[in-house]
Amino acid sequence: MNMNQYQYDAMKTRLPSANASYVTLGLIGEVGELYGMTAKAIRDKKELDFDLVKKEIGDILWFVAATAADYGFTLEDVAEINLAKLQKRQSRGTLTGSGDNR
Repeated sequence: MNMNQYQYDAMKTRLPSANASYVTLGLIGEVGELYGMTAKAIRDKKELDFDLVKKEIGDILWFVAATAADYGFTLEDVAEINLAKLQKRQSRGTLTGSGDNR
């Protein structure tokens, strides 16, 4: 599936009430669910349910797509810019460390 097609189709499911604030908070919530699932698996010494992980990542992707749409970006644009940034850092040997300007 093409990332832009996913974004286009996913945004057809966006309710009118899903404004930018909802999207921001929803993204945080979905990431929190993934963290919580992981923490419980560690606590209970159990394997993660990878089908549930995949569904949570899908929910996160929906919120990322909505955030990008709110700013007028396509997922493909975001992915290309991110990959170029990572490749540049890799070529300079600055993948590790912290800060945006590495």
